[in-house]
Amino acid sequence: MSLLDYVDKEQQIVVSDIAEKANSALINTKLKLAFPPVAISMGSHEISGVVYPTIFGSFGNFSAIVGASKSKKTFFKSLIVSSFIGGESRNYSTTIKGHKKNDCIVLDIDTEQGDWHAQNVFKRIEKMTNLDYANYKPYALRRYNHKERIEIIEYLIYESEFKDNIGLVCIDGLADLVSDVNNLEECNEIVQKVMKWTDQKKFHLVTIIHQNSFSQKATGHLGSAILKKAETICNLASTDEGTNVKFSYTRGFPISEINFAIDKDGLPYVLGEYVQDIFEQPKLIQPNTEFETEIF
Repeated sequence: MSLLDYVDKEQQIVVSDIAEKANSALINTKLKLAFPPVAISMGSHEISGVVYPTIFGSFGNFSAIVGASKSKKTFFKSLIVSSFIGGESRNYSTTIKGHKKNDCIVLDIDTEQGDWHAQNVFKRIEKMTNLDYANYKPYALRRYNHKERIEIIEYLIYESEFKDNIGLVCIDGLADLVSDVNNLEECNEIVQKVMKWTDQKKFHLVTIIHQNSFSQKATGHLGSAILKKAETICNLASTDEGTNVKFSYTRGFPISEINFAIDKDGLPYVLGEYVQDIFEQPKLIQPNTEFETEIF
């Protein structure tokens, strides 16, 4: 085979590969596709007399929590994770609901804190659910560099024993998977990875990112890329009573803002659903209609 024949064959292989990708991306508008299954909902809405959960995150997509330092971003993540797992998490919120259909794996990844502080965060989940949920897998990756963190995450979702049963992945925070949040190429690459992970493995991914000091937008080129691609963006802001959460960007129905505070045990709970102060345990005063026949 001559050099020209070899080059021509290589080009044919490349063209064939591109054609296969193009064909797989073609959408048949006549085909009825299944609605993306709900992973996490916040509240509900009504259409033609039918009540539907309002989607915060669906399987196969990702969402982002944005806030300034000390705005309780990680506490809000704990509310989401515990609600997804279930158990007694409805003692802390009836607005946030998980829709997992089996005992799927939950990967909770912290990139910022040392083991002691990370463990304190992870222990909230067991306290809030009152479950020893064996498929909750928390990891602290602070000791590694950003490339090693990506390698570990990709090992977990593609090669580990969990790879075929992952329902939820949390990454606190995504900025630690790049060397510079203002490096356009690097930031676009990690967001593309997040989109690929969620699309291929069909879990929902929640990430956390800091906001700019002069606006409510997520910081740097990384924040801009997340803003464009995420299914839902929520912005956290500290208030006199606790933390306010506004859902500034959603792909579906709008989500009503919520407020949460921290109880005397260091656990987050949604305000407006409970009467609680630092000396009291949560007391439900407005039972959710789904559970209104039960006694609290």
